[in-house]
Amino acid sequence: MSAQGLTMRCNENRNATGAVETSDAGFGLEIRGLSKRYGSFAAVDGFDMEVLKGETMGLLGPNGAGKSTILKCVSGLQFPTDGTISIDGVDFRRHKEAMARVGCVIETPMPYPVCTPAEMLSFVGRMRGIPKDEIRVRSRDVMETLGIWPWRDKRTAGFSKGMRQRVTIATALMHDPDVVLLDEPASGLDPRGMMDMRQIIAGLKKKGTTMVISTHMLREAYDLCDSVTIIDHGKKVAGGSVKDVVKGFLQKTTLTIKTDKDVTAAFLKKVAALPGVSETEAVDSRTLRLGFDGTDAERTAIAGLIQTEGLGLLSMDESYDGLERLYMSLTGNQEAEVRCLS
Repeated sequence: MSAQGLTMRCNENRNATGAVETSDAGFGLEIRGLSKRYGSFAAVDGFDMEVLKGETMGLLGPNGAGKSTILKCVSGLQFPTDGTISIDGVDFRRHKEAMARVGCVIETPMPYPVCTPAEMLSFVGRMRGIPKDEIRVRSRDVMETLGIWPWRDKRTAGFSKGMRQRVTIATALMHDPDVVLLDEPASGLDPRGMMDMRQIIAGLKKKGTTMVISTHMLREAYDLCDSVTIIDHGKKVAGGSVKDVVKGFLQKTTLTIKTDKDVTAAFLKKVAALPGVSETEAVDSRTLRLGFDGTDAERTAIAGLIQTEGLGLLSMDESYDGLERLYMSLTGNQEAEVRCLS
């Protein structure tokens, strides 16, 4: 499978009034040839990535791969050594106003403990030049979206880490950005906090927000992201839709089948002989797990065999078990910190 992405370019010009004009190639974020060097060390080296408008991109890679450096360059916290970064077709190196279109939570910033969420958002709104009346309306909308409105007047010093993370994300959304960057948004959260963060990201996806999420949590990338870019040692090693990347490299899925009656050893033998079935496992008397790399027609044949054998098919769930193995094989880093959530 080719790791090459789309190659359309966004061109820009100024009209007679001096305003920036952009051509719409459908990219919310476009990175070309991005490099960031510290002396002879290249933290990022010739990195390309395209994120369609409204798409959620997962940026995956081991610690030190360059993920945070890329997000810092996109957000303006660091200046790249080489390359171009365009937000909705506007090159931010030529037109600084493009930075106003980005909201970011990089690494683990925390709100001021003596401030309330309402005070934090008011402060950020004034910094952004948002009119006073609009700040009140906008801050309420953002706090309601992130579920912190009931705690708007409570000092954040007493908040849990998950609640403080919500406040930080709220500040990133205050100016209604076109592109949102989230660097390890679920890092350090307990299971409840991770579930809440997943719901927040899903809500932003539903609104059509363009997002880039840096994460080690491969299950999160699979469930929440439309596409992934895998980076190692500052270089892109794979990219594309989540399912295409996994299937293109590993060509394997898992089918979990539940029936209404107990299955026999003879039935398992028949299933194992079907085209496309590579492995069979009886999870319990009425649940099978199959390794599968076949076609839709061969998947239908499995269902047909179940019916022929007089069993009722209660469910047939498909999942990809290869994202973790793909990640490890592409990065070549067996010691990488990888947390896989089921």
